[in-house]
Amino acid sequence: MTEPHATPVVCLHSSAASGKQWRRLVARGGDAWQWHTPDLYGHGGRPDWPELMPSQLSVEANGVLAGLPFAPNQGFHLVGHSYGGAVALQMALQQPQRVLSLTLYEPVAFGVLPALGPNEPEWEEIRTVAATLGAALDRSDDFGAARGFCAYWQGRDVWPEMDIAAQLRIAEAMPTVRRHFEALFAAQWSDSLLDLLRMPVQLICGSATRASARRVAQSLSVRLPLVKLQMLEGAGHMAPIAEAGRVNALILESLRAMQRVPAG
Repeated sequence: MTEPHATPVVCLHSSAASGKQWRRLVARGGDAWQWHTPDLYGHGGRPDWPELMPSQLSVEANGVLAGLPFAPNQGFHLVGHSYGGAVALQMALQQPQRVLSLTLYEPVAFGVLPALGPNEPEWEEIRTVAATLGAALDRSDDFGAARGFCAYWQGRDVWPEMDIAAQLRIAEAMPTVRRHFEALFAAQWSDSLLDLLRMPVQLICGSATRASARRVAQSLSVRLPLVKLQMLEGAGHMAPIAEAGRVNALILESLRAMQRVPAG
């Protein structure tokens, strides 16, 4: 049973996953916090991205904010992985007075990359990934889009190792993932906008991740006012799922530091 007056923690999952991504974190974290692990649009049990709405992170952020099961003035901590981390940053930009802290594993806010300079190789790399995914969808090859997407983030072709149910679930998410890329590319946050985020931010980045994700983390680590960057040795982009024990320990350590909850 959640402790009385426990502070809410909202956890946002990565593309092609669901709120279930965080079940081990919730189990390990216990009742010291009030956990909320929503599905994002087109994932888990959530309907698809609203058809007439633009591909913008604010659309996703507004959807999460509207579904929060606590008082509109209640403060909360945010945890996010990958796309979920970028959505968490957008939520903090929209309601900075409510967000107590951000703990983010490789938030893929790719829109910050063009500002780093012309011909940024990491920007070209991730644009190619998105274009390849879009081309596969345009020829109705959802499975091909999903296979390439997974291979990029896993660093190898893991598709043959998945069962058909997992392949089908990921393939069905690909049209929404195309929306994710569009929204991430469009969010080209200025330094003055990021300077509004005056809550503490813990960034976690795997040392074995993809160059695009690492470059975003490096950029945010020097542009956010109250930020710490922690490298996780040997970890890849999907470590919150593949190495949940290691990552969850860091997330809970961060939350305890923010909340001053004694380790138990």
